[in-house]
Amino acid sequence: MGSTIQTFDALTKERYIDSSRVQKLMYGDRPLFGLLEKKGDTGMIGSVTPVPIIYGLPQGLGGSFSTAQTNATNLTSVKFNVEAGDYFAVVHIGDKVLKATRTNPGAFLQNKFAEMDGLYEQAAEQLSIYTWGNGGGALGRRESINTNTVTLSNPADASNFEIGMMVVASANDGSDAAHTLRSDGSTGIGVAEVTSVNVSAGTIEINAAANIDSFADGDYLFRESDFFGTTGTIVIKGLQCYITASDSPMALWGIQAATRATHPSRLAGCRVPSAAVSGKSFEERIRILGSYMTGRFKAKRPTAGFLHPEDWQVLETSLMSRGIRSLTDDNTQFGYRKIEWAGIPIYEDRHCPKGTFFALRMENFWLSSLGPVLAPQNEDGFEMLRRASSTDYEFRLISYPALICNAPLHGGRVSLG
Repeated sequence: MGSTIQTFDALTKERYIDSSRVQKLMYGDRPLFGLLEKKGDTGMIGSVTPVPIIYGLPQGLGGSFSTAQTNATNLTSVKFNVEAGDYFAVVHIGDKVLKATRTNPGAFLQNKFAEMDGLYEQAAEQLSIYTWGNGGGALGRRESINTNTVTLSNPADASNFEIGMMVVASANDGSDAAHTLRSDGSTGIGVAEVTSVNVSAGTIEINAAANIDSFADGDYLFRESDFFGTTGTIVIKGLQCYITASDSPMALWGIQAATRATHPSRLAGCRVPSAAVSGKSFEERIRILGSYMTGRFKAKRPTAGFLHPEDWQVLETSLMSRGIRSLTDDNTQFGYRKIEWAGIPIYEDRHCPKGTFFALRMENFWLSSLGPVLAPQNEDGFEMLRRASSTDYEFRLISYPALICNAPLHGGRVSLG
């Protein structure tokens, strides 16, 4: 049968609806993104999920009844009102090309399926990056520039960029609503296209740095339209919004920064004082974090740990001398690599910030979404949709995701350097 929009749409349904292929494309090499429980829109009121957080216990206690009675208090609690974000991905299917290949559809279909597989991969990659992020949307930070070649402060961040990606810049990381984007020197936002990526060197090439007015060392780079700041774009308020780098957390989902700072471990996760880990090895730092969490912070024991692959390899090499080897996680269909150590599985995840170890009690973190986490737009029954501005068709992926945590206390982080 020739290649028609009807046959192509039918094959697309077979390939991408309720398919294990989709699971592999999305979660296959993104451990945190894959391991998080997917709860759909459970508990959402409209697009909002109310999540109460208790951070103060009743204090009507004492050796004297009258004192206990006088000092009686109730639970102190606040509520995250978590909103579903928005994310979209599109690839074009040319009507003329579709008709031209009607007598030899095989090559066309393989090419277009490769493009749609790639669209799934790239959309899942971005969602995974943002699941680990701080809500600002930054992909990397400029350390220096030579004409149009940008050297990134963290070379590993070069893997977050792709050729053809349109990028914008800000002096800040976008996590605060007051952060602004660099302009184009006039009335618009400065935009440049990524033309090459050198991951080993930690550099990206853009077509015209001059398009971004006042572009400077220390600036953060973002995919165009994924910056939060003054634009208010929300894709996912990620893990680092819940487990912050300092005891001065940002406002989050209706809870003000000042409120979170009144008890930062219960409202913004656990951190180890730098003095406690100074001069310590990776192993020692991870153990110290665990002892602080279950000791002074009174957190529940974590059930999983995460490291950037380059940090994970350092830990693995250290542990191998004592006969501890990496394993394949047979509890998932994706075979994530892990090290069973310190009482928990420790996974490598390339989107985990390099130089930081994260410990999570996984039952306290999950992904909600309006509909599937990522799926084709098909409310009218077709996966292929006619473009409004041309005779071509589009394959569209849509996501309305939300990372939710009902107890930040049960997550912790420690710097490794």
